[in-house]
Amino acid sequence: MSVQSRTPGAISIKVLPESSRVIVKGSTASPPVWSFADVSAGVVGLGSRIKNLELSDAEGKRIDVQQIAPGQFYSSTRASSFTYEVDLAAASTSESTLVSWLNADRGVLMPGDLLPLQFPTYILIHVDAPKGWTIYSSGRKKSETDFEIDDSNRSALVLGKNLRASTRSAANTVLTLVTQGEWAFPDNEAIDLAARILKAHNDIAGPVPCDQTLVTVLPFLNAGASARWNARTSGCAVSLLMGRQPSRVGALSQLGNALTHELFHLWIPNGLTLEGEYDWFYEGFTVYHAANTAVRLDLLTFSDLMDAIGRANDASSSVADSSQVSLIEASRRRWSSGAAAVYSKAMVLAFLYDLNLRYQSKGKRSLDDVYRTIFRVQKGLTTKSEGNAVVIGALNSVSGSPVFVTRFVTQPANIDLKAELAPFGLRAEKFGIRTRIVVGEKLTSRQRDLLRELGYNDRTR
Repeated sequence: MSVQSRTPGAISIKVLPESSRVIVKGSTASPPVWSFADVSAGVVGLGSRIKNLELSDAEGKRIDVQQIAPGQFYSSTRASSFTYEVDLAAASTSESTLVSWLNADRGVLMPGDLLPLQFPTYILIHVDAPKGWTIYSSGRKKSETDFEIDDSNRSALVLGKNLRASTRSAANTVLTLVTQGEWAFPDNEAIDLAARILKAHNDIAGPVPCDQTLVTVLPFLNAGASARWNARTSGCAVSLLMGRQPSRVGALSQLGNALTHELFHLWIPNGLTLEGEYDWFYEGFTVYHAANTAVRLDLLTFSDLMDAIGRANDASSSVADSSQVSLIEASRRRWSSGAAAVYSKAMVLAFLYDLNLRYQSKGKRSLDDVYRTIFRVQKGLTTKSEGNAVVIGALNSVSGSPVFVTRFVTQPANIDLKAELAPFGLRAEKFGIRTRIVVGEKLTSRQRDLLRELGYNDRTR
């Protein structure tokens, strides 16, 4: 059913930055049970943010409502209108971009974790923000305060005072970059960098699957977090919190490294009709793909890439029983066992898969071909497919064998990095608890060609 044939839910959000709260109002023919998300992107306890839920019938009379658990309410009869508050103070101080947050100067609202689960996902939203604040959305703008959103679970709004926006057409999308405050780089260089990254991903995966793309770059509250970044991509909106690097080169490098990863999520998983727990691929393999892309764009060096693989190997090795659980099972346990069991191990395996494929095909195939295969198979599909099955099928098809996936993904496996890298002219050396990957002294011409494809420059060795 098309969006135009559905009746949208209408809500209004009043923003109260001085108390980091929002007041949500709307109308709906709601069932007696009201439920709000308690978990989103691994952040738990969201139900406790919902305060002072009030319900009214069609004549405006109050309806008795009882809270039966955090974020769970029961009313005696169906309601026609509702109002409630959401406390966003905890999220605004945790430096997390994973859920809605708000402070005195700015905020990011994700309707998917603010609205009742029973509410329509196609919504018209009115935002009542303080005077002097501006609002940007990944949805269609109807006015300065009103927006049409196709899917509340895949959208975001950024709002605040003294926000600046730059707009550029890139890779078949209208790219809007919103930021605040002073950075070591000018805004035009930031959006140029984002456009370059979109172009690089477009060359592999095709046009951006978004008519409009919203990228928000905001500073951490903690001034001491200069080397860190935290981000989430929701639908066609990328929300990035980043520390302030003092140098222009360092700041642009940090921004580029963050965006190579997050912008690829516009394609995977957000641009695919896949479901299930295949985080090992769309997160872990994307960590490697993003780092590889950053090398191509001169945002990272080959040595940086090798250092990142070494760190990922160390992080994965430090997880208890990592070798006793398959990567697929680790994805199912992602929020309980930690990201290292999925992201770090999968990054190392993506590197090994790419090395093997490039070496065996003499540079004719790479991990890029896996992404191309997935997007070709998925193009035009509206019915959801099981993510693990589609991804594993593409990995096996491109490599021509199920051996690698069976050995490292679907079964528990221990990675002997030293042995796995040896055929490609790389050495894994251990210094205390740290792994360093270096290029061997004597390379065959085939090994040298392989490493050059990944950015190795033997002339500057």
